[in-house]
Amino acid sequence: MLLDEEQLLRRISEGDESAFRSFFGYYYPKVKTFMLTLIDNEDDANDLAQNIFVKLWLIRSSMAKLHSAGAYLYRMCKNAAIDYGRTHKVKIPFTESNDTPDPYSLDEDYFAKEKQQQYLNAVDKMPHKRREVFLMSRKNGMSNDQIAQTLGISKKTVENHINAVLKELRKITSCISIFL
Repeated sequence: MLLDEEQLLRRISEGDESAFRSFFGYYYPKVKTFMLTLIDNEDDANDLAQNIFVKLWLIRSSMAKLHSAGAYLYRMCKNAAIDYGRTHKVKIPFTESNDTPDPYSLDEDYFAKEKQQQYLNAVDKMPHKRREVFLMSRKNGMSNDQIAQTLGISKKTVENHINAVLKELRKITSCISIFL
């Protein structure tokens, strides 16, 4: 975490290049890592990450208004990835959302809602049996034995389905938490 993000953002909004270099040094590795998890092309992910910081410098005068630089960068990354996916006809693990929150008030509540939406999207895209097992476990509170008996499958198969779902959900969590 940056020592005094609010002060740093204020300095950046005033055009302080050394403050921006500090900001860049802290956040660039996070942005690049996140873009690499979304886009399976290192050069393109690197270009997109750099473009995000160019855009930030261009709008630097408004950066003092940000409540959470991490949340704002997350949103910029998400939008850049969606645009990239549209342009290059590749699947990006985000759906476009209709909500357009105030970019200056994004915070942990936004991350929580975003994580929940990404979880729901991931569960919806799972194979039918895996989704069914997971929902029986988490939504209906059934034990692995009960699920196995109900579906006529082995307990080990139930465990494999649940482990696969949890692995996917952990990936989503780790991607989002980069910016916290």
